[in-house]
Amino acid sequence: MHRHVSAPTRFFSQLPNDIIRHPRLSANAVRLLAWQLSLPEGADEPLWKTAERAGIGKVAFQHAKRQLRAERYLFEWRRQNEHGRWQTVQLVANIPLSPDEARSAVQPAAQPTAAVPATGAPTPRPATPQPRKTPVGNTSHPPAKASSQAPPRPDTKAHAHAEALLLSLSHSAPYLAMPARKARRWAPLAAHWLERGMGTDDIRTALTAGLEQARSPLGALRWRLEHALPEPVDTPTTKPTPSSPRLSRMRECAGPHTQPLLFTPVGEEERCPACRTASAAAQAAAAPTTPGSGLHAFRAARRALAAPTPPAAT
Repeated sequence: MHRHVSAPTRFFSQLPNDIIRHPRLSANAVRLLAWQLSLPEGADEPLWKTAERAGIGKVAFQHAKRQLRAERYLFEWRRQNEHGRWQTVQLVANIPLSPDEARSAVQPAAQPTAAVPATGAPTPRPATPQPRKTPVGNTSHPPAKASSQAPPRPDTKAHAHAEALLLSLSHSAPYLAMPARKARRWAPLAAHWLERGMGTDDIRTALTAGLEQARSPLGALRWRLEHALPEPVDTPTTKPTPSSPRLSRMRECAGPHTQPLLFTPVGEEERCPACRTASAAAQAAAAPTTPGSGLHAFRAARRALAAPTPPAAT
């Protein structure tokens, strides 16, 4: 094998052979790391942008990141800036670093301060003269009074419910799986969603919709929890239904019914028409019958036939 190598005079980077010949780094991982190390001093280009410029796909990019983190060439942290927003800090190195070495590399160096003599600078004479005699008694400062108002405690039950909701998102969206520590840290944000009166299923749908195509699903979820808070759900108040004017004029029948029966009375009636009809029929059946003239004639004829016939005169 013959080789012809010309030493470049400009626009080149020095890369250790340990990276080029690393047995556990794929070609995409080596290319991603070499591209980042070749950027000029002060360039702030995230890894995903480098992968996009290098033509590395999303799946290959995630695989390369895992390899670089495992071999300690890449470190990532989540930090909160001075405006309160969370951002990801990334560090790439041309040699494997320990976690402590990586953290010390990204921390700003302390500015040197002016030297102060060990004895301190001269101070002016105090305005209050020192007592000539040692005071007798307890002269220590009394303990500060405890504040009457204790700091409000977070609603443990609501936060536990919110934490369980965040952990359950991975059931329908596996790409939103998160450790319990992160779910506990995000629980106050999810608790605000529960306070808006939405159901658990509605919240789960609103948080997971469309995140399967996101470059960082968990980052997009964190943004939604904080900035996409829905409006409170108005709970309709139930008003008493006014009674119908027709029902207000009705009365319960006093007759023998299996269930209460309402009817519209005429005047001061206390029984329904059916009860009044039945009562009138019963009274008519109980009235005694008076014999008519035909019955009297029939009885007189029977008595005449039964009477003995007188003997005929001779």
